Amino acid sequence: MRAGFVPASRAQRSTTSVGLDELDLAIVHALQVQPRAPWTLIGEVLEIDPVTAARRWARLRDSGAAWIDGYLSPAHDTLARAQLEITVDGSRLADVANTLSNDPAVLSLKQTSGTRELLAIVWARDLDWLAEYVTERVCRVPGVRTTRLHVITAAPFEGSQWRLRALSPAQVERLRPAEPRSRAAASPDEPLRPLERRIAVALGSDGRMPLAELATVVESSVATTRRGLARLLRDGLLSLRCNLARPLTGWPVSAVYFASVPAEHLEAAAAALRTLPELRLCTMTAGPHNLILDVWLRTLHDVHGLEAHLARELGHLRLRITDRAVVLRTYKHVGRVLDRRGHSVRAVPTDLWD
Repeated sequence: MRAGFVPASRAQRSTTSVGLDELDLAIVHALQVQPRAPWTLIGEVLEIDPVTAARRWARLRDSGAAWIDGYLSPAHDTLARAQLEITVDGSRLADVANTLSNDPAVLSLKQTSGTRELLAIVWARDLDWLAEYVTERVCRVPGVRTTRLHVITAAPFEGSQWRLRALSPAQVERLRPAEPRSRAAASPDEPLRPLERRIAVALGSDGRMPLAELATVVESSVATTRRGLARLLRDGLLSLRCNLARPLTGWPVSAVYFASVPAEHLEAAAAALRTLPELRLCTMTAGPHNLILDVWLRTLHDVHGLEAHLARELGHLRLRITDRAVVLRTYKHVGRVLDRRGHSVRAVPTDLWD
């Protein structure tokens, strides 16, 4: 599928913003592959001193340029998730965005072009809680005019699977952790234990939190905490993600496509879309659009180029882009409040039990 689309700015691929070099990118890529990898392993794979790797990472983390966080995996199918379009009185936009950014039920929040001012991803314990949350919480925020909810039925691709491509395939293979068990083997109906909930929330603030510190935060022993974390990762219930501020990745433009495809072609379309390097998030939704795609691009012109590519390559599946929007600003990204540069300011982890 990829051969047809050549971004307008291919010549820019080798450049990144000032302050990052190839070693920084390699460290971030290594942590994308295995976010809690020991520095000894990262140093061995990158052929550098582990202390150097740790020091480089601390500089990126402390500046807000990169961070690691954890959140309940979209594979955890007992939760209700939705894309939420929000229209706002223009003069109240900043106030509404600030209020929702500090809400633990809001995973991500973006200001976009088009018919909605804000697009959020919200999580809830169940559909009833989701309905109440939107009507009793979001709609009551001063400045919010209307909302439109798209319930997420599946997430075939999400951001923790996106990679910088700074490492060789051999290096990636040496870093790759054991695959989590399939949901069929992981007792999908087994509820999260209170300790596991606390672990998931704590790692939302720092996905590399040392085990001893994590045990203190969740008020448990190191051994019990280790077992709880191992179960979350083994069963695919927890996603750990290493993020880099988008302007530093070489993909400075973010866009959202709202697409529709006949139900009989939905799985085939999702499988094809997973090969798209620009893809950051693909959600299947129950609503006027059954696919919503978040993509990162090199230039604004590529918004049209990628759409044309999708029309050519997936036309046989009758995929249609019915709406598109450019992201003007990202206020919150997977539990992190961001500044105007896309750097992390603070963590507001998703907590569905508080």
